Amino acid sequence: MLSDSWLVGTSCGGYAANDQGKFERLGAYQFRVTALAGSGTRVLAATGSGLWEVREDRWVQLHDETLTEVMDVIDTGPTMIAASAYGVAFGTIDPSGVPHWDWLSDALNVNQRFTNAIVRLDDTRLLAGTEGGVLIHHATTGWSTTSLTAPVRCLLRSGDGYLAGADDGLWASAEGQHWRRAGITATVYALTANEGVVVAGSEDGVLVSTAGSAWCAAGLPGLRVTALALSATDAGLWYAGGVPGGLWRTTDHGQSWVAVPEIRIEVESILAPGGRP
Repeated sequence: MLSDSWLVGTSCGGYAANDQGKFERLGAYQFRVTALAGSGTRVLAATGSGLWEVREDRWVQLHDETLTEVMDVIDTGPTMIAASAYGVAFGTIDPSGVPHWDWLSDALNVNQRFTNAIVRLDDTRLLAGTEGGVLIHHATTGWSTTSLTAPVRCLLRSGDGYLAGADDGLWASAEGQHWRRAGITATVYALTANEGVVVAGSEDGVLVSTAGSAWCAAGLPGLRVTALALSATDAGLWYAGGVPGGLWRTTDHGQSWVAVPEIRIEVESILAPGGRP
């Protein structure tokens, strides 16, 4: 199953690791793949050309004419939540296989509608990282703003709280409403975590913090790191990708990195086996 493989989204299509660990192209589509999500039974790809289910033999269209430039996606099983340049939408598939999308962001301004990242707070609330800062959507009361108003590139649920990577650095919050600075002042493009280790992608490589410690450099200086994923079974195995391009692999917690020869172009997203970004 694809969900058991390392998956990589690039500026020119998707790739999956085979049984020998080599990356092979997923289908003929050459979309910009901005995010990947796995639910255990399927893999979704957010792209510059809509939302797709990625299968080993083909890509299945899940968007309609209203959902185009998708930046992030959450797959809850019966419901898909898509973040796009035009807002946030909830999608379902009817019994005949036709997708239906309901938009939530029509009342927001242009910057607030442009949503780069989403995280569920609980069954009724959604955290959205937008060009107008972090917003919260409640199923009953709708949208509300938070104290973080800088453009946000990524979001992460970390321990009992949340992290937001923004143009002006890293921010932390216990509940999603009130935000404080969290030790990085440069732009943060990617965030991931595992077993108390938090890894961030910056304008100048990879940064790491363990058990709340100060941030330290963890390799790839000079590379804008826009995608990260950590192995759930091998603590030292990480993948990183970004600009000026390429996928990189470390097996020693970022002390040394090796370029993956099959992927030399810009990397937008990485999904670890089991659906972990």
